[in-house]
Amino acid sequence: MVRNNFYAVRLLPTTCVVLSQTCNCRRSHRDPLAASCICQASGCWLIGKGSLVMEGQKHLNSKKKGLKGSFSLSLTFTSRLAPDPSLVIYAIFPSGGVVADKIQFSVEMCFDNQVSLGFSPSQQLPGAEVELQLQAAPGSLCALRAVDESVLLLRPDRELSNRSVYGMFPFWYGHYPYQVAEYDQCPVSGPWDFPQPLIDPMPQGHSSQRSVMWMPWFSEGTDLFSFFRDVGLKILSNAKIKKPVDCSHRSPEYSTAMGAGGGHPEAFESSTPLHQAEDSQVRQYFPETWLWDLFPIGNSGKEAVHVTVPDAITEWKAMSFCTSQSRGFGLSPTVGLTAFKPFFVDLTLPYSVVRGESFRLTATIFNYLKDCIRVQTDLAKSHEYQLESWADSQTSSCLCADEAKTHHWNITAVRLGHINFTISTKILDSNEPCGGQKGFVPQKGQSDTLIKPVLVKPEGVLVEKTHSSLLCPKGKVASESVSLELPVDVVPDSTKAYVTVLGDIMGTALQNLDGLVQMPSGCGEQNMVLFAPIIYVLQYLEKAGLLTEEIRSRAVGFLEIGYQKELMYKHSNGSYSAFGERDGNGNTWLTAFVTKCFGQAQKFIFIDPKNIQDALKWMAGNQLPSGCYANVGNLLHTAMKGGVDDEVSLTAYVTAALLEMGKDVDDPMVSQGLRCLKNSATSTTNLYTQALLAYIFSLAGEMDIRNILLKQLDQQAIISGESIHWSQKPTPSSNASPWSEPAAVDVELTAYALLAQLTKPSLTQKEIAKATSTVAWLAKQRNAYGGFSSTQ
Repeated sequence: MVRNNFYAVRLLPTTCVVLSQTCNCRRSHRDPLAASCICQASGCWLIGKGSLVMEGQKHLNSKKKGLKGSFSLSLTFTSRLAPDPSLVIYAIFPSGGVVADKIQFSVEMCFDNQVSLGFSPSQQLPGAEVELQLQAAPGSLCALRAVDESVLLLRPDRELSNRSVYGMFPFWYGHYPYQVAEYDQCPVSGPWDFPQPLIDPMPQGHSSQRSVMWMPWFSEGTDLFSFFRDVGLKILSNAKIKKPVDCSHRSPEYSTAMGAGGGHPEAFESSTPLHQAEDSQVRQYFPETWLWDLFPIGNSGKEAVHVTVPDAITEWKAMSFCTSQSRGFGLSPTVGLTAFKPFFVDLTLPYSVVRGESFRLTATIFNYLKDCIRVQTDLAKSHEYQLESWADSQTSSCLCADEAKTHHWNITAVRLGHINFTISTKILDSNEPCGGQKGFVPQKGQSDTLIKPVLVKPEGVLVEKTHSSLLCPKGKVASESVSLELPVDVVPDSTKAYVTVLGDIMGTALQNLDGLVQMPSGCGEQNMVLFAPIIYVLQYLEKAGLLTEEIRSRAVGFLEIGYQKELMYKHSNGSYSAFGERDGNGNTWLTAFVTKCFGQAQKFIFIDPKNIQDALKWMAGNQLPSGCYANVGNLLHTAMKGGVDDEVSLTAYVTAALLEMGKDVDDPMVSQGLRCLKNSATSTTNLYTQALLAYIFSLAGEMDIRNILLKQLDQQAIISGESIHWSQKPTPSSNASPWSEPAAVDVELTAYALLAQLTKPSLTQKEIAKATSTVAWLAKQRNAYGGFSSTQ
């Protein structure tokens, strides 16, 4: 109950949980200032899964002193409201006062679509058939999964349950999402001594020369604003619902959201006897995932499927969820199937070994029969591996009830690739005593054969070379020869080569999107190294019409994570550095890089414009009277900036970033930067700077200077066959190896020259041919995954 002056609202205790029942809510108030009839508006909200499910309003009149009133509500609880809906009652008085109270219910977490799953029988021999019985609402489509129990032991929290499904719905635990959060601002002097919110709360125009900062202030105590916030309601009202803020005292409050845990799988047991499999069965199929399929449910609401149990001796865990247009979502409990046989052998193997090294192969024989047995175990001979003594490949031993016997062999693999180990064990009909009597011989199940593979890797160090070509037939047959010369110290049998032909120049990169679209992490520099490629991938896929919803969703999610991480390294003055405020000063190059990326990412995610404006304001403050930019701060990962190593190239990079963001040439920062660059355009001899300047003046529409710079670049171009490129340190012409690896700065230099060639309203055939030759060289510099050794 929340009190406001002399007003109060109280809900009577209720036991409404699941069924449709009447909940009596008594609302009362007292107002000693009221002398006549007061008309008051009372209302209610029913909130479930973070959404407003029901709302209502009642007008109550009273002429009595010490006003009192009550009304009743009939609520029907469905799965839409589970698991813990809240009923909020409020009243508004003519004076602007508001009172409110709430009650929270606990609703059973179940689904309208009742799904059940089971195996018949629940225990079966490996390799035998079993019936899978699935039941759901008619017309449902069910997704079924059955995995080895060991998979769930690694991550039991990932198992679906009613609680984990309901936990996926949005709930606000005592706070608003940052997009609609409100912060009361009070001026303070000095650094912030508690964590900042997800958005930058410092308003524009509030900084002064005395370094007065504006920081969020959290109200102490309880008022109606915090009451509504705690239940996830955002209120827009002119009523008195929020206390004024006392800036003389601060009390930061934080709340932590706890995620819902997963449920525990339940076993499905059956006393059905085992169906016997044939004695000659060889066990070699050991998947971790057995079933992963979709099954439609007919009008009967039932589906029976016959499946074959894999060869592993294990417990299989299965569950299913179904969707139906009429009944919605449903989830089955987790059920189990035990794959077991009373007499079997198991192998303990490493996943992989290096050729020539020795390892221990371990075979364990288990006897779950009720009698003692004499068994013979054989390791099959093979030319793929060597044994210290093949005479030891066969052993004999006695096993009594519930015993296990282990045998070991020292193995040396001699062939590369996957090699199979075959181990066979059988029960002997021998007169030799075993457990004080003749060994027992069952009628069935007298033998077990197991085949398991091991990956044998080559010795030495892996070296991978890639040769890429751009072939343009132009109506004729285009061909290119590549010499596959192997080094003299190559490991025998370890060489392999493959050829991929793609019709898209970016095809290799698109086939390896997982390597380009990764979750940003690390410091302020490392985070941006992973943030920037995501933007370029999205831009290309969107323009090429290849952007799927799956790729967009994954990439946008990573962009949002990277954006929030980068704000951690933002300085109070708007600049960025590797470790934020701990670095003392922001870095000019990194701040320009961040600003450019944020500007380009605005098309895909929400970027607070203030973060961009703060960075621009800081960079403008570091622009010298000449228009050039001063190099402030340190960049730890210096390879990020490529060939930017002096004042002119830094100014060129910053100006290019501004123009790529869409800034006009009349913008003061751009125009002054161009003034600085014009003074150095004809005098610089650095090829990287020349290419960058040619690109900038192309963006700015300064075609005369652009043409002069391109002519200078043409004089330094390296022409090899049908390809053209530039290099700050040209290699001797005698080095014609197709496997040469140029420096990353040469890739950036040539790429800037290409951008300068193409950034023009219209291109002639000669210019297109020259650009094609440049593209041909760039295409050859990609690695096997379609990427380049550059972060820009």
